[in-house]
Amino acid sequence: MRDSLSIFKDQLEIAFYAFALLILVGFVLDITSSFTIPFVMAIILYLLSSPFIDRLESKKIPHWAALLLVGLITAGVVTLLGLLAYSSVEMLAQGLPKYQHRYQQIISFFTQISKKYPMLKLEEIPSSLNLTDLSSFILSTMGSFVKFLTGLTLMFLFFAFMLVGKGNFEKKLNKLYDGAKGDRVKRITREVEEKVYKYLWTKTLISLITGFNTWLILLLFGVDFAFVWGFLTFVFNYIPNVGPIFITIPPLLIALLKFGKLLPVIFLLLFLALNHMVMGNFVEPRWMGKTLNLSPLLVLFSLIFWGWLWGVMGMLLSVPLLSIIKIVLESFPETEKLARLMES
Repeated sequence: MRDSLSIFKDQLEIAFYAFALLILVGFVLDITSSFTIPFVMAIILYLLSSPFIDRLESKKIPHWAALLLVGLITAGVVTLLGLLAYSSVEMLAQGLPKYQHRYQQIISFFTQISKKYPMLKLEEIPSSLNLTDLSSFILSTMGSFVKFLTGLTLMFLFFAFMLVGKGNFEKKLNKLYDGAKGDRVKRITREVEEKVYKYLWTKTLISLITGFNTWLILLLFGVDFAFVWGFLTFVFNYIPNVGPIFITIPPLLIALLKFGKLLPVIFLLLFLALNHMVMGNFVEPRWMGKTLNLSPLLVLFSLIFWGWLWGVMGMLLSVPLLSIIKIVLESFPETEKLARLMES
């Protein structure tokens, strides 16, 4: 009995310290988010671009030239995507107020129906929503363009230092480990990079196709801001399960406000749902190969935790970070059991 009580006390103490450590880490990450978010994004960029440097060097291209070429291409692509994301959300926010009149008409329609069929409780639909206020809220949440450029610049600085230190890291590994142990460390490091690289690039390609399909569907239906919704679908597709659902609702509401009829919105919903279902349930598992098989509960906790810390950006980074951690853990025999605990 005493032994059981002692074990329970030890477990309770460990849980308390783990919770306290999590709160402390969360507090530090929150107050340093202006630095840590660009740093985490720089790590992901480095993991995506590092194999390209190795391929260029294998073709007898000098190390400095490979670093410069990959660095410039990566910086150009990411800057373009960042500007597209910022301008897309800004365009959407500025265009919302023009739907205010149509919104009031729809509310009036539902109010009339609720009088005939009170059991539907349609009067609970908010009638005082001001789309101009919603537009101002979105713009204020985005922050200033200067703040956006500052974060982008900081991310590229971290990324540049990581690229420059790529060769030095390998030299340090050679000094620290030699013989069979050194070969093992190099092999595991290479395997981790390859797995992370494959996951990130496959997920990016699938998200890109899903976003393109969304843009095409919305364009064919004549929904406003089709490119904006397609681009945001590409971004939010990194959030499994929740992301596709979250980003499908706004274009449906815009379609309802524009057309004022339910039938085209229902058909639009079917096409968008089919797009996400095919890409998520058929294409992604086939292209990914061996699935990461993350626990849904762990994914949900990761979304809540990182979303609480860093907002939307945290939610976008939560699952890639969780996937990278699992890949690293399962690559070492000493931590393989922890990786198994992360599975469903």
